Amino acid sequence: MINQNRIFNQHAQVAALAIVVACGSCIAQSHVPVGSMTNSAAVSSPVTLSSAQRRSVANAFRWFDRDGSILRRTITPTTIFVENPGVKERSDYLNVKVKDRAQMISQMAREASLVPVDAPDSQSRAADNGIGNPIANAQAQFEARVQQADARIVEARERIAPSLREAYMDIDMHSVKIPGGVSAEVAAEMLMLTGDYEYVSIDWICYPLDTTPNDSLYNTQWYHPANRINSVSAWDFTQGSSSTIIGVCDSGVDLDHPDLAGSLVPGYNSVDNLAQVDGGGVNDDLVGHGSLVAGAAAAIGNNGTGVSGVGWNFGIMPIKVSNIASGTALLSEILEGARWASDNGAYTSNCSFGGAEDSATQSTGGHIRLEGHLLVFAAGNDGLANQTNDWSKVTIVGASTQADNWATWSHTGIGIDCIAPGSSIRSTNRTGGYSYTTGTSFSAPITAGALMLVHDANPSLTADEVEFILLNSCDDKQAIGQDNQTGWGRINVGRAVEDAIFGPSITNLPFEDSFADSTLSTQWRNPVGDVVVSENGVNEPSGIYSMNLDDADSIESIAMRTSFLAGNPAEIRFSSQHRGVEAGETLTVEYLNLLSNWTVLGTITSDGADQSEFALHRYLMPVLGVHEGFKLRFSAQGSDTSDDWYIDDVAVFEFENNSVPWSDSFESGIVLSLDWSSSSATSTTDASNEPDGTMSALLNNTDTMTSADVDTTTAASAIYVHFYTQHNGVEAGESLSAEYRTQLGVWKPLATLISDGINQSSFVLTQLALPFDAYGGNTALRFTANTNESNDAWYLDDVAITTELIVEQTCPADLTDDGVLNFFDVSAFLGAFSTQDPIADFTDDGVFNFFDVSAFLSAFSAGCP
Repeated sequence: MINQNRIFNQHAQVAALAIVVACGSCIAQSHVPVGSMTNSAAVSSPVTLSSAQRRSVANAFRWFDRDGSILRRTITPTTIFVENPGVKERSDYLNVKVKDRAQMISQMAREASLVPVDAPDSQSRAADNGIGNPIANAQAQFEARVQQADARIVEARERIAPSLREAYMDIDMHSVKIPGGVSAEVAAEMLMLTGDYEYVSIDWICYPLDTTPNDSLYNTQWYHPANRINSVSAWDFTQGSSSTIIGVCDSGVDLDHPDLAGSLVPGYNSVDNLAQVDGGGVNDDLVGHGSLVAGAAAAIGNNGTGVSGVGWNFGIMPIKVSNIASGTALLSEILEGARWASDNGAYTSNCSFGGAEDSATQSTGGHIRLEGHLLVFAAGNDGLANQTNDWSKVTIVGASTQADNWATWSHTGIGIDCIAPGSSIRSTNRTGGYSYTTGTSFSAPITAGALMLVHDANPSLTADEVEFILLNSCDDKQAIGQDNQTGWGRINVGRAVEDAIFGPSITNLPFEDSFADSTLSTQWRNPVGDVVVSENGVNEPSGIYSMNLDDADSIESIAMRTSFLAGNPAEIRFSSQHRGVEAGETLTVEYLNLLSNWTVLGTITSDGADQSEFALHRYLMPVLGVHEGFKLRFSAQGSDTSDDWYIDDVAVFEFENNSVPWSDSFESGIVLSLDWSSSSATSTTDASNEPDGTMSALLNNTDTMTSADVDTTTAASAIYVHFYTQHNGVEAGESLSAEYRTQLGVWKPLATLISDGINQSSFVLTQLALPFDAYGGNTALRFTANTNESNDAWYLDDVAITTELIVEQTCPADLTDDGVLNFFDVSAFLGAFSTQDPIADFTDDGVFNFFDVSAFLSAFSAGCP
């Protein structure tokens, strides 16, 4: 799902809360995991359990020694489950999602932050004494934490085993019975207090989201023509294929209907946990809802009979999620059916029920998306602002009317991705005939069918790309871009299919191109000169290809919709390398601003020396770049075709935080909002012998700088902090302090570098293991100069939070890396010098001359330690 505007999220939550207060149980309020809801109006009064309630809870779950305080304490639920009669209602069960390994490690880090320690990771030392704390056992310590996390995951499952109804191990979610005499809110809070669960929510009884069919027959389907969803243009290219399957997770499907029977593939009954081939019943569509849903997406077309689905030839997989006459189903059964469908080949799994906003739905969406498939959910029909969760892996669909407007009865919120026809939808009924029906229950399968057509038009697209193309091609029906009623707008299937084949002219963020193959993608327009994708760059950051501009070449991107940012930061980033470019020649990066003028974003100037690595460039989105036609343009200012600029990993995206590995060599200055959240330091070229590039950060007097948040939860090994420092003019005893922030937001010392009063001519590496209580989603570093004059200069460079250790070369003349200096090292140097290999640039000035030979001979004479 396309990233939604956080401002909409805040507004929708406030609006939903106001309605809850006014209407009581008339709202199907989204469940928010314990600990993430901060509005006190949503927190209930403290509950002191009676002895009988304590026994009930003690018997329902297996509590461990570390849980003892939970059983004894007063419980204050921080989540209120609000049902909506006729849409989703309470059951006797909870859905409990066990944290995965990364989440469990972060939880353990937060708990470690609560344990007082005497700053064992901090030390004071001379600034030039080399590496600080011992780090050799950091990886072993990390592996021990991983084992502890895995053991805790096992305990989390064991705790809820006594009350287990059904375990869904594919996503590690468990449906458990609520202890007798205890409310769902209290039971959920007690489980969440263990710290072992991602969320605990009610296993809702969900109703099909439709109005009652009127059984009248009409002669047209109003939504297919070009002035609506434009199915007719899409059908010029594809009508769907039988190998593309929709899983209809519903009340069953009429297996004998003449407009459905020819497309059916074997399905599943998630209530009985039986595949159709093993006797699982899928045919008894007691309420008729599933048959109508199936026809909206995939009724057989062009057969001279009945109606046409969005795709004529799709396979239809009936997934029966309810065995009762009302058609209601537990959310866990609906989601299990969707996963079974995806596991067994369904490209889309459609769920026209309540529950789209529940955390369990996002878990299933993530599982399905990892398989390269899509989960589609109906938004709801009561006009409620309850879609307050912006799920990234679930396509949530609202309704449009015959007048091509948003249906006022369709649910709203930041979770809405798009709208599709939902009024007077003619489809296949359970009696073998046809009916008109209304509801987002039918907007969803129409959208599922559209997603499948986009896939069939270009099967090489990923599921993320298919969803992106459909949402990107929507017709705006309200504000330009996304909004919380229509999402990205009403789907336009014809335009989406054409974009899948020929490429879009405008796109939503994120924009990304890593140049995966030798063909320039359709995300680029208006080349001047011979712009190609080349393998000639050296050490590309991803893959083997990069975009190559020479001479006076230029190229621009397609347009990007950025107005949804509305004040939120966005990042523009790319990597570049120059080879054969004379000193002073440049690569200019521009953006198309709100006034349709090209404006310089940055200029990269060649120093005349070929680069052996790509340099990363990061820019904060300019204010005038926030509009519906933002573009990037790269222009080389060279003199001939041997002036090669290579560009890779171009991206424009809403900035949330950095991730491991994060580093900053200050070559783009001190970039606030991206690399640094605050800084009184300045960028400078005054330091000597920088470890990378020509820039470093200068801190003097009492300057301080704090990094932006870094998410360390994705790291698969121990994490290290390293940085280089140099001091000049700093009196003996004055210092530079480095601190880290724990997951509880407490700053702790990491290292203190103390000046000896002697100016340094080179940078010194400090390298330390990141303390465990910093592991999580908001790790940060802070550097502070502790001096008393403005000319006390501490230079800081190459700051990094990474899983890689720096191994400094202690014997630079040992070019064969065998620990011995001999003829072979001299031969290696002469060979590298003759080819101008950077390894022979011993003076690190980009020029190969007598001084490099002299420096090598000096290093050779010094020997190896």
